[in-house]
Amino acid sequence: MKPRNSRAYCCTSKLYGIPKYLLWALLGLAVIVLVVPIAVMFGRKNPSTPKGTVLVPLYVYPSPGAWDPLLTAITNHPRLNFTVVVNPASGPGVEPRPDSNYTREIPQLNKHANVRTVGYVSTSYTNRNISLALRDIETYSAWSDHSPIPGLGMQGIFLDETPSQYQPASALFLDTLAESVTSQTGFGTDPLIIHNPGTIPDSRYMKSANLTVVFEGAYSAYQMHGFHKTMTAFQDSSNAGRDALACIVHSLPLTVDESTLVKDLRSSCGSVFITGLSGDYYASFWTGWLGFTNDMAL
Repeated sequence: MKPRNSRAYCCTSKLYGIPKYLLWALLGLAVIVLVVPIAVMFGRKNPSTPKGTVLVPLYVYPSPGAWDPLLTAITNHPRLNFTVVVNPASGPGVEPRPDSNYTREIPQLNKHANVRTVGYVSTSYTNRNISLALRDIETYSAWSDHSPIPGLGMQGIFLDETPSQYQPASALFLDTLAESVTSQTGFGTDPLIIHNPGTIPDSRYMKSANLTVVFEGAYSAYQMHGFHKTMTAFQDSSNAGRDALACIVHSLPLTVDESTLVKDLRSSCGSVFITGLSGDYYASFWTGWLGFTNDMAL
């Protein structure tokens, strides 16, 4: 059979008087012009806010029901992590174990997979007698090692009032405490060590901590000092990742959009706490607590 001339075939094959090759070209152009932009539009995703952890300074005495707002947030958001600072008496107290209210409530926190509890230890900007700080660390460790109460143990230590200006003696003080935490068996195999200078520290201190609170203060101070820009500069100069940084903001005015603040903070810091209380900031839960945790879970 003699092969048909392909050029003649294309030119003479028509639909409604229009060459088919031209119809196919027009159809392809329509797909590009109409379908592709729609696919791109629906396929495009806005950059999401990075995930964060709720850092809770839990200085609320655990009378029956007092910790319920925290437990409600924890159960409402099983995929949201909570780091909870337990502080019975500006530290663990002088007894081997805290009182019965603490021994009843702490295991209720620790049974949740999305919770890490850490014990509060004061350093007084490394002016405290180091033997007292070490004793506090050992006491918290013993809650797990030597207590008959299951689920009482801590998973790390929160070192309050750590310095921001570098001094070799202060660095040695904090290194010594970090070594004590990591050597204690009661904190598990990967204990969390938190420093709280409450401001941006000399980055050399950060090597002895997993997490550093780089801002603790009123919302007005956060605004006044342009914290977000300051944090960006600090991260660039110190190579500090957001997961190593925490921020605590109190005295949030009712007129401020809390959800916008949450997004702003989470872009810089991996762990965040916000409260609207303007006094005794951490002694109770503010009215916006559940809204704040809802926003953190988004």
